[in-house]
Amino acid sequence: MADQSYTSLEEQFRQDRMLGRAQRRRRCLKVILPSVLILCILFGARFLLREPPQEASPVEESALPAPGTASATINFVGDINLDRSMMDAFLVGTDYDFSPLFRRITTRLSAADLTVGNFEGFLSEADKTADHAYPPALLQALYGAGFDILQTANSYSIQNGIGGLNATKQGILAAGFDALGTWTSAEDRAENGVLIREVNGIRFAFLAFTKGLNNLRLPQGAEYCVNLLYKDYDTNYTELDKASIQAAVEQARSCSPDVIIAMVHWGSEYEQTVAKSQKDAAKLLFESGVHVIIGSHSHFVGPMELTDRELSPGSGGNFIAYSLGDFISVADNSAAHSGCVLSLDFRKNGNDVTIHQVQYTPTYSASPSEELGIKGYELLDTPDAIRFYEDGYYDRVSEKLYGLLVSEVQKMQEQTGLGASQAKNKG
Repeated sequence: MADQSYTSLEEQFRQDRMLGRAQRRRRCLKVILPSVLILCILFGARFLLREPPQEASPVEESALPAPGTASATINFVGDINLDRSMMDAFLVGTDYDFSPLFRRITTRLSAADLTVGNFEGFLSEADKTADHAYPPALLQALYGAGFDILQTANSYSIQNGIGGLNATKQGILAAGFDALGTWTSAEDRAENGVLIREVNGIRFAFLAFTKGLNNLRLPQGAEYCVNLLYKDYDTNYTELDKASIQAAVEQARSCSPDVIIAMVHWGSEYEQTVAKSQKDAAKLLFESGVHVIIGSHSHFVGPMELTDRELSPGSGGNFIAYSLGDFISVADNSAAHSGCVLSLDFRKNGNDVTIHQVQYTPTYSASPSEELGIKGYELLDTPDAIRFYEDGYYDRVSEKLYGLLVSEVQKMQEQTGLGASQAKNKG
């Protein structure tokens, strides 16, 4: 039954994407045609008046790649994490429309060449009660917001059983995304164990690992389903599965990528301190050949470290973000509502690849609050919201919300630990 339902779902998403592309083309024409007409009029006027041509304004060299280089920007966010009350708020008749949730953050997300997030849950068209059971309409909204890759190696990978894992991956693929970190069969894993995406001439290899599966164990014979960091993944998370980790990274290296990125679901919930087991896992991943590690699971934004801009296999480290916090948060802990969009800009010159720039943009997962003047659930681009208030749009951002957001930006600067020379906080 799952295959049939997601076959029809794939056709639905294909039609949606065709409609979306048509709408974008119409929007482009609305912008381009008047601009062309204006340019023609200006050119004709200058020709008739015989004005000498003006020199173009200089462009900052740092804003553009040098001649002969390639450039690619990837956005990363943390946990996509909804509960029943949030989903019910977007129920329209018998279906869901989550697009209003993303309306203030879409511009930021879609600005990159790729956007990656951790899809912490499973797809279910029928179940409207289970924890982290998401309707397919959520995928439509995520696609419209600019996401390209959804990590499925996390605490909820097998929460709905192996059948749920398979249906979730099929639904994600049908919606136009790449699913990262779970497989439907041993053959699927052998063929698609590494996700390869080539962007503007830079070849990226993506891997994903999870510390555990909500204390569940994989059924015997289903060990192919997901990459696990630990042998004791259902108990103490202390014994690294070194052989499996090294084999996964070696498979990535065999694909001859320029950059290897590992998405890792690890650490303790509501904990900012980095555990020794995390540091040990990071050391093993870097020494095995990973260049970039992006963490999730703790619900808080954690430390970020840039050890070397020049990427080289087995160097012992390049860039790590231990946790990006919650992108969408349902936590009772208010501190978990602050996340970030991490942007990494890669440059390639010949065979040499560097991390040209690291930037993060604070975000806020807002819930209805009379005190803060928030009417519904929405994701805020924190710097934009702060500017709204400072520009006098008090109906958009209340004084109390403004004070909270400013405070959260300051906390995030301390949490990330990146110096000004390594990263720029867009706030």
